[in-house]
Amino acid sequence: MSAWSEETEGASDVIEELHPPQKRILSAVWTYFGFRKRDGVIVKSDSPICRACGKAVPAKTGNTSNLRHHLRKHHPSLYAAMLNMKHPELLVKSEPIDDPVTPNQTVIETMPAEAEAETSSKWEPMDTRQVALTDSIVTYIVNGLLPLSTVENKDFIAVLQLAEPLFIMPSRRDLTQNLIPQRTTSVKYHLINQMHNAYNICLTVDLWSNRSMRSFFGMTGNFISNFTLQNVTLSCQRFKGRLTAENICGMYEDILSTYDIKNKVSFIVTDSASNLIKAFNLFPPVTLIDVEEDEQDDTSDLHVVNIDEEIMYFPPERSPCFVYTLQLVVRDALDQVGSIKNLLDKIQKLVSFCHKSPVATEILGDYKIYPGNAAHWNSQLKVLKSVLNIPSYVLAQLECPVQLSPTEFKIIQELCVVLEPFGEVTDRCQAEKVVTSSLVIPCVRGLRHAVKNMKMTGNNNLVSILQSLVEKHLAKFEDIQCFQMASTLDPRFKLDWCTGEEVNTIKDLLIGKVECLSPKFNAGYSDWTAQPVKRPKLFSYMESQTSPSDIAKATRDVIVYLSQPCLAEDADPLAYWKGNQTSFPELARLACKYLAIPASSAPVEKIFRAAGSIFKSERGNLNDKTFEDLLLIKCNSTEQ
Repeated sequence: MSAWSEETEGASDVIEELHPPQKRILSAVWTYFGFRKRDGVIVKSDSPICRACGKAVPAKTGNTSNLRHHLRKHHPSLYAAMLNMKHPELLVKSEPIDDPVTPNQTVIETMPAEAEAETSSKWEPMDTRQVALTDSIVTYIVNGLLPLSTVENKDFIAVLQLAEPLFIMPSRRDLTQNLIPQRTTSVKYHLINQMHNAYNICLTVDLWSNRSMRSFFGMTGNFISNFTLQNVTLSCQRFKGRLTAENICGMYEDILSTYDIKNKVSFIVTDSASNLIKAFNLFPPVTLIDVEEDEQDDTSDLHVVNIDEEIMYFPPERSPCFVYTLQLVVRDALDQVGSIKNLLDKIQKLVSFCHKSPVATEILGDYKIYPGNAAHWNSQLKVLKSVLNIPSYVLAQLECPVQLSPTEFKIIQELCVVLEPFGEVTDRCQAEKVVTSSLVIPCVRGLRHAVKNMKMTGNNNLVSILQSLVEKHLAKFEDIQCFQMASTLDPRFKLDWCTGEEVNTIKDLLIGKVECLSPKFNAGYSDWTAQPVKRPKLFSYMESQTSPSDIAKATRDVIVYLSQPCLAEDADPLAYWKGNQTSFPELARLACKYLAIPASSAPVEKIFRAAGSIFKSERGNLNDKTFEDLLLIKCNSTEQ
């Protein structure tokens, strides 16, 4: 029995007599639809009836989209048969006068035997091969940022049918309503499992607007799992309403609840926008009072917190993006020196001319001028270097209205020397999949030392301004405790970045944090060695020099760790802690907390770059939910 016969068996009671369209139509879909007639005239010409189920399907002005969708959704085998018909023009003929056609007669007369044979051997929807290939197509579309209409592209369908004739292409509707949401659910489940065993998670948070001025809220999570740095995208969703601190805080807490990580967040990196700064100061304050006093006064409105159990509810520490702050230092310094600013404007005109002139592009040949992008950090330095790489005789041939003099070339060379340390710090601190938090303080002090020894023959005022701005904007990072601990727990630096009394201060701070992680310290009891020993009268002059064993162990571990030589600069600090987690368990746990912090908001900026690629003019109708799903799958893909 044919696929058509199986579908239509029992439907003849519902369908009386159905007639093909009166006009000659080439679309094969009309094989499976017809019209009722009354007194020889077609009734409801805009609602043909399905021959398989008897349902009327709206199809105004002869449009067959709804008819195809009906077959695809309710009669997949018939839809597959329709796609395999090689000569649809032979299937639907002009309406003969008073010659009604019943469903079974139509198929017997018109369906090619070849198509029927192919249809009967198509893969079932749950066939492992069908599922695997469908899953691969979803990955291909999402990771390639391709339009969802790719599954309706005739050439794409033809390639798949040629490669695997038994495969049934999913519809666009199935893609948006089933396949992509299912993949999103799977990705979220995987992220929840990943973060479940993490002790501490650091977040990067930022806001972004697309070309249509729709605002989006982006968030990434950074943590160390099995001594491997992990970066995951948690959300990039539409932000509706005013960008107030209260609304930002509300969306932030909703995302944390989705992944159940509210009590794991230890640090947040944002830019310096006032609404973001205020948003993370809105956490309700926690008041600590003595438990005994609370028992005496039951009418107190204060919330009692057990410091050992509830410390997780304290708001996480927030830091501005170090790399963004660094770029502000460079930008402000260049803007404050008039001659430098004018030279940079002149260079930008040269760059713009070269990118707009076909003749200039041909003259440059293999020489490339970096276009520059205000949104990309280090862009200015790359532009200057690309101009210096072009010989002066080549630039002279461009016939550009803007020409650079030898003196200006010399200033550009000096600018590159001055900006080089800032470029190196930027590249180091926004690197992916490597520890960057431990670089912040050493880089601040390295820049201070580098700028101090700089000189410019043309204009030394730039150097003094850079020195002032480094102290104004970057010195504050030296006082952030998380970055102090990160540098100390990086075996490449330890305490080598400290000066003077800082050595003892940071060492004591680290010992205190190790003591807090000691099991006995957290349990609230002391070892027997902490109790004074009763001595004979003869030895009563002796004073006990013994401290509790957990504190002694903390001190010993820190001293032993710090006394070991520092690792080479190209060594992996996480590999060191993986190999020494048994020797220094508390220190290794602290390292996983502080070394997971990113020095910049580059992870969330990466999401926005992908989002910009999705929002193209031809995808203007993409709804918010599908956009969020696509971005979550894309940014958490292991195949990037």
